[in-house]
Amino acid sequence: MSSSPSPYTGKIALITGASAGMGKATALFLASKGVQAITLVARRQEKLAEVEAELNQTYPNVKTLVVAGDVSKAQDNQRAVEETVAKFGGLTSAFINAGIFRGGAPITDVSDSDIEDVLNVNVKGVVYALRYLLPAIKETVGTEGATGSIVINSSCMGSTVIGPKSAGAAIYSASKAFVNSLVETAAIENAPRIRVNGVMPGVVRTDIIPVDDDTYQGIGAAMQPLWGRPGKAEEVASLVSYLISDEASFISGTNIKADGLWSMSGSVTMG
Repeated sequence: MSSSPSPYTGKIALITGASAGMGKATALFLASKGVQAITLVARRQEKLAEVEAELNQTYPNVKTLVVAGDVSKAQDNQRAVEETVAKFGGLTSAFINAGIFRGGAPITDVSDSDIEDVLNVNVKGVVYALRYLLPAIKETVGTEGATGSIVINSSCMGSTVIGPKSAGAAIYSASKAFVNSLVETAAIENAPRIRVNGVMPGVVRTDIIPVDDDTYQGIGAAMQPLWGRPGKAEEVASLVSYLISDEASFISGTNIKADGLWSMSGSVTMG
């Protein structure tokens, strides 16, 4: 008796912010599940090449493509999608992961450059990615049966629950609230052919905040009571991969917290 196909069979995924952190972890997790192909997108060509080499060595049956580009630019998003379709014959899935954090100042003192950086990457970058991903995925999956999936990386700081705790990081939090809203609208607009969901991590050990391991540990211990530590990139990657898979076929328009109970705790802002 033949076994059922894997819920990852035939998936062609594009990941932004793929050179490190949750993007890299998701690429490795998806590869371990047997997706067909993965496109790695980020600004740092050399870092992307390292991730690609690791994927090729560990999962040689998974095809890879590296596209260096700036997600805050519409043309770079378009190029990443077009190169993916040209090489792999289509596109079924995406993790819009690239993002930046700027915090530590009240609204009145946030610099112009910090405002521009956050809005360009966290807001415009997501809109531009969706602009080109959605039609390409629709074209690939067709109209009968199969569906595509997009997951967007948000933050628990974009949740209304965490709003009072966002002092010092208001622009960042607002950018993630934008993402949470966009997830719901994009899901409605593109159902049933494309499912769109968001993940809302808490403090996860990545390069987004340039502090040492001890500082990260202290932040995680103070703010996330579930385990008293920062989250691991792999703990978010497994959730993203599930949402991309066919196992999540009835889930769309949802923003899911992976924050170690931070948003339900009494802890204050990290800003």
